[in-house]
Amino acid sequence: MNEVVAAYISLIVALFIAWIVYERSGFRAVSLSIPLLASFSSLVPESIPVIIVSSITSYLMGELAYRKFLFYGMRMFFLQSVISSLTVLVMAFNALNIEYLLISTLPGLLSYDVHTSREPAATVAYSAIFFTIQLIITAVLVNFL
Repeated sequence: MNEVVAAYISLIVALFIAWIVYERSGFRAVSLSIPLLASFSSLVPESIPVIIVSSITSYLMGELAYRKFLFYGMRMFFLQSVISSLTVLVMAFNALNIEYLLISTLPGLLSYDVHTSREPAATVAYSAIFFTIQLIITAVLVNFL
């Protein structure tokens, strides 16, 4: 099986699972960016540190802007997306390619989803667990099928 096809199948299945969990519980336990980030990371494993650092930086800077300047709503989303993109640009400058450009705002979406969650700690924990499980399953599919 082509590795990109395996990653797409993993993405679609993961989105479906996230949707079912949301429909059943009414709680957005996993950011919608997680399935795409996990599928991408299975194809480009060296992107994992970039994604983690970008997400944390975006979240911390967004929280600072929220507390100091009362950023909220779409302003917060745009700010976190810009910070995420800049962090990816700085961290992956020597290895930049179209894929990094396409995923550069997703850590910002993850940060925004955590910021707007009813239970941010639970959203981070569930997203990390979901990311890890999907990454492992997708890596197995990509590397061994």
